[in-house]
Amino acid sequence: MRLGVPSLSALQAFEASARHQNFAQAAQELALTHGAVCKRVGELEKHLGVALFERVKQRLVLTSAGAEYAKRIRVHLDQIRRDTLDVVQQGRETELEIAVGVTFAAQWLIPRLDDFYASTRDVRLHILGRDQPVFFDDSAFDATIYFSTRLWPGMPGTALITDDTLTLVAAPRLLDGEPSLSLDRIAALSWICPRDLPRVWDDWLASLGTTQASEIRPQRSPQRYDMFIMAINAAVAGLGVAVLPRVLIERELASGALVQAHAHTLANPQTIYFSYPAQRADWAPLRQFDAWLRQAVERYRAERAEGAEGAINSGHSRSTCS
Repeated sequence: MRLGVPSLSALQAFEASARHQNFAQAAQELALTHGAVCKRVGELEKHLGVALFERVKQRLVLTSAGAEYAKRIRVHLDQIRRDTLDVVQQGRETELEIAVGVTFAAQWLIPRLDDFYASTRDVRLHILGRDQPVFFDDSAFDATIYFSTRLWPGMPGTALITDDTLTLVAAPRLLDGEPSLSLDRIAALSWICPRDLPRVWDDWLASLGTTQASEIRPQRSPQRYDMFIMAINAAVAGLGVAVLPRVLIERELASGALVQAHAHTLANPQTIYFSYPAQRADWAPLRQFDAWLRQAVERYRAERAEGAEGAINSGHSRSTCS
């Protein structure tokens, strides 16, 4: 090893061993022998003068220095891999890996991707469903789209949708022909609760600001769902009423599979962000997707405004005719 610069093979052996915390599994991944991996990691430790692993009861455990070093090396190895792919794929399609919440991907992003591919011939998206926070120091994603109250620290990005609402919806048959549900009727139905909005019913009722609302309690045990897409499907199936982010249910409202069951809405406390590692900010494929995403959001806002205006005009027409 040159002074201060460990060999790439030693770093690859260390990173794989750190990820698996097992020399044998690292050797299998790298198509090396167990002994070769042990030797390269040992040479790296000698070169650094730092213990990277401890052997605890025949188990391989990272030291604190080893864990921090592995996290940093993983980023650099991934960058080398991507830079190499960029060179190899010049003139070919580039793959962009986007980590997105499962429901937002299914309900909002994917239905719009035909427009992206129509305008961008040399970029292919790899959509990875992720409903938990994604951090780039130990992952290979190029970017992520997520709900949060703020941008994740240390990562640039864009606030895509800041004005979403939480809307009470139900399958049409639950309204029994009425234009909306009374609070008593809402209390009598089963309440659908998505994991990521554990207090949404309390917040929705509290924001009504009426004494009657503060006294409303569900008459049945709530239904709890791990993902928004599950809660949406439960509402469409008529299993109960739900308070859900409007951005995730536009298609169901447009098709009539769901209807707004009460006029009161609540501002969604979370913003939808698009973020990426700082070192990828100037990467051309990422800039292409970022620009398209902003345009898609602007079109969505225009469609939503047009729909709201149509609903108001329809209401005026009914008032005039009645």
